[in-house]
Parts: sequence; structure tokens; C-alpha cells
Amino acid sequence: MEPPVSYPQSDSYQGRKIYGKKSGCAGLGCFGIIGAIVVIAVIAVIGYFFALPALTPNSVSGSFLDAVIVPTKSGEQRVWVLTDGSFNFIQTTKSPGRTSTGRECYFCKTWTYIIDPKDKSVEKKIKTEYEDIITTIELYYSEGKVWTFTREYGENEPKIEAFDAETGEKVMDTKEFISKFPELSAGLTEVHYDAKELSLRLKTKDGREGVYNLEDGKLYKNAADFRRSWEKDSTEMVIGVLTPEDNSSSPRKKLYKATGPNSIIKDNMSSLVSYIGREDHPFMKEKVKSQLMSEKVFLEGILYYTDKDCAIIIHLDKLGKKSNRLITCVDLKTGKEKWTIQPDEMFDEMKIDEEDDTFSSLFFTKDNIDVKRRGGLVLLQLKNKGIIGYDFETGKKLWEMDI
Repeated sequence: MEPPVSYPQSDSYQGRKIYGKKSGCAGLGCFGIIGAIVVIAVIAVIGYFFALPALTPNSVSGSFLDAVIVPTKSGEQRVWVLTDGSFNFIQTTKSPGRTSTGRECYFCKTWTYIIDPKDKSVEKKIKTEYEDIITTIELYYSEGKVWTFTREYGENEPKIEAFDAETGEKVMDTKEFISKFPELSAGLTEVHYDAKELSLRLKTKDGREGVYNLEDGKLYKNAADFRRSWEKDSTEMVIGVLTPEDNSSSPRKKLYKATGPNSIIKDNMSSLVSYIGREDHPFMKEKVKSQLMSEKVFLEGILYYTDKDCAIIIHLDKLGKKSNRLITCVDLKTGKEKWTIQPDEMFDEMKIDEEDDTFSSLFFTKDNIDVKRRGGLVLLQLKNKGIIGYDFETGKKLWEMDI
């Protein structure tokens, strides 16, 4: 917003003369100037949102939304990056007795980029148009397909789409997904992606609900049926669990490894944080084995990623306003620390805000951060900022993309 301008008050002839000229463009000349400015602004916007992308096909533009690591048949990796390429603005609408302010967009669309992380070159660029502002879209990779899940908002209906991971060509849209299941034939009103359970929670226009399992490709009647489908899965599952020291509300947290049947761990994921480390608890005695990885304490730690090989935690070096975020990867097979990334190897925006207390600074930024891993690549994401790639074995920063 431009700072307010106030002209000096003067009763002198000179003052009236000078400032009288400035206010004298209330006639047609003033409209002409304003019209010219509007035309120039419109041309600039059209150039930015239409001409510039066409002239710079190998550059990434828009506001960063999500990214996913995708393996190729040749054994290499590609990073699919999703951005909001819309022209977003804040609009205030006034009517008798009511004023409303909200976000609007023109040229509402997303760009999906397929990027070779070795040289950050764009191999393919996919445009998807929308009717309204874009709130939440998430990417997911499985068995040669990259899925996109779009949350409903305003004029935007929920979308479920899939693309060939090698070519980037669309292989399924929402209508084709719906056609596979008679229960969804009325159309979708809601799509919610659960990254922990690898599922889609769906609602239809005729009042039905369902849960689609992304792992087995089946549609379940409700959440209870979906959870019951886990009961037969006795495959051993290994994950990292971060829990407060002495099971208190302490900022001091320790890392455990939990081992047990897939069905039990998935169905009790939230409870594990409370039970882990309490070997006298019936749940831990009978169903899940736990092992303390080390005596290392992670101050205000948040477990952002875990699989059978590792746990990746973002934590503080100390408490207080002048603390720093660190990223530590722990090997779950040995309990040893693989690496710790220092603040200068992350985004500057991840620094703790010294104007806030530590908890507030962490709490209001934690949902903007995400960590993913596939093979030898670890991906750090910061919403509305970009991505950084690290080597899984060493923690070495490989590249950074500000988007």
C-alpha cells in the first residue's frame, strides 16, 4: 500500500494556485490518465500471465504448492513441482449494511513441472485451469502414476487426476475415476487426502461417503470398513516415534523405534506417542516392540518423515528467542545419527522469529514445512517458498529451487 500523502494547508495565493492545479484534473483529462494507467496495467498482467510463460518454457513460475519425488524407468529421479499460476488479489465488496473482503483470482490455473534435479531443467510443463481460487492441491506417486487431489472450493469442484510418470500425459480424470465405482455415480462434493493413511475420504452429491485406499485401489463404505481392512495385514512395520521425555508435556523429546504388525501400528498411530517406552503397558507388552534409539534429546522436535530406514526430525539447538532449527536424520537400523543439517543449509524463512516466543514461532510455521524421501533424495518443502534437495546418505545440500 502506498503511504498516505497530505498536501500542506495554505491560504496564500501561491498555495491555492499550485494545489489548485493538482486538483483540477477532475475533468476528462483525469479520466484519460486513469484509463491509460488501467490499460497499461491490464497489458502488463496479460503479458505476465500469458506471454511470459510462453517465452520462458524452461522456467518455473507461480506460487509453490507441492512437490513429489518420482522414479524413472532408467533408475533416475524426477521432481514434479506444482505451483499456483493464478493472478490472485484481495477484493472488497460493499453493499448497504455489509462489507466483505476476500481473495479472488483471474486466469485461475496451476502449472505442474517435471524437473530433472541434476540441472534443474524443466522437461515438461502441464497447465490445469480452474474456475475459482486454488486452496489445496496435493501430489502423490504410486506405481508409475502421479496423482493430484484438489480440494473443493467455491466454483472449483473436487478433482482426482492421474498422470503417467514417464510421459506426463493424463491417464485418468475425475469422471473416469468415478466411473469405476457405482457408489460415486452422483458425483463428488468433497475429496480429502490423508497422507498418513494413504487414502481419500470422499463425499457424494447424493449423501454417500466412502474411503478410497490408494494402496489396494479399493473403495470402502466408510472409515470403519477401511480400518477393518487392515486387520488381515500382518506384515511387519517399522517406524520412528518421537515422544516427550517421561511421557510429559516436556519440550525434551526422544526417538524410539516401533516394530509390529502393519495392522496394529496403522490403527494405533496416535496412541503410540503415549505408549512408546512404557514396557509395562499391556499394549506395548502384547502388540508392539519399542526400542530407544539413543539418549539424544530433540528440543521441541517434530517428526516430519519416517520409514523403516530412518526418521527425519526438525528440532531446536536450544530454547529461547535466539534458537535455531536443525534437521536430523537417524538410522533406525543402528540408532545412529546419519547427519544434521545446519540453519545456513535451509531456507532463511525457517529461522525462528525473535519477536515471538519459541513455541509460537514453531507452531505457526510447522504446517508450512514438509519433508519427503525416495531413494537417495530427501526433499525439504516450504510452502510459498520452494524446495531443497539433500543427499540421503550424507545430508549434503544438492540444490535449491526458490519458487
